[in-house]
Amino acid sequence: MEVNLLGLSKSYSLVEFTPENASESLWTAYFTISEKVFRELNTRGRLPNREALRRLFSKPNPLYTVKRLMVFDEEESAIASASISYDTELSPDYESSSHICQIQISVVPFCRRKKIATYLLKHMIETVRAMGKDTVRADAENPMGLGFCKYLKGELIHQEVQHRSYLEDVDWQLVDQWCEKGKTRFPHTAIESFQECPENDIDEFCRLYTETINQRPVGEMEQELITTPESRRIEERNFKRRGIEWHTLISREQDGHLSAMTDIMYNPQEPYRIHQYFTGVLSRYRRRGLAKRIKAEMLMYIKERFPDAEYIKTTTANENKPMRAINKQLGFMPQKTCYMFRWALSDLDRRVDKVLSASDQVSSLKRKR
Repeated sequence: MEVNLLGLSKSYSLVEFTPENASESLWTAYFTISEKVFRELNTRGRLPNREALRRLFSKPNPLYTVKRLMVFDEEESAIASASISYDTELSPDYESSSHICQIQISVVPFCRRKKIATYLLKHMIETVRAMGKDTVRADAENPMGLGFCKYLKGELIHQEVQHRSYLEDVDWQLVDQWCEKGKTRFPHTAIESFQECPENDIDEFCRLYTETINQRPVGEMEQELITTPESRRIEERNFKRRGIEWHTLISREQDGHLSAMTDIMYNPQEPYRIHQYFTGVLSRYRRRGLAKRIKAEMLMYIKERFPDAEYIKTTTANENKPMRAINKQLGFMPQKTCYMFRWALSDLDRRVDKVLSASDQVSSLKRKR
């Protein structure tokens, strides 16, 4: 699909970027945009591995859809990218989230403040309205995105802080203490791991996962995340197709019931980093130091299995003081804050029209002069 972005003084083309069958030139254009923006914000960090990204994007998850767009200027240079994502009917969250979509827009530095993002957003609004969506969300984790969301009068509904812990800086003595203390206090609580959830445990594990993940602070997001045996198997297969190892640690009580879990993602194409996703403890097993133990066991697991890993990153809600305290003791340091915004689609559309109308009036005055 190729359309023109109407209303801009120059001619810009909007092209749909479908990773599964995209040309090499489109891939190169996408990498050019993403790497320019990444390098702007991370002057010394490693660029994301291109082949890892290609594999990640080319293996869509059946539980959600991502529509990707790219903008080219008159010289056919890529200057912006965008995406619209939303749950599919296969998602167990679909009933409560079918009206919601997530948007993302990136514009290369030299093309900002030219209303390109705003005109692109107008096109996206028309697209998601045709899909029947009435609520838009966006995450902002850099000054440009934060400023754009505030300019469009988004409602700030949640904040999460990304933390990073370098393995060489971990207090391994403290990690050993937490592991041993947990074993001593509750010797019949065992720690187990898997990449594919055992069939005998999958029903109980999904209940554990659903209950604990919905107990974490989520601000005003008003969302419930549901994991079912079917969705867990879909996710496991999808991560495997993407080349990502998904490792889960669980704690099992003497009676066989599961009490806590944590999980990590590892991509062999980017062996220097590990993403620690979620840690949850069922309410009836709290105040036993179980969160500390399973986080410590997770670090020992990483140390033994992934010797090339340099750091672990994880994200925690601002309000989640207990987990932030545990992370701090383990050496996780804050890196950046992610701000989550929400709009009613009709409100966002009115705001965008107002911005574009004011811009058109200014352009008209300049031409008259």
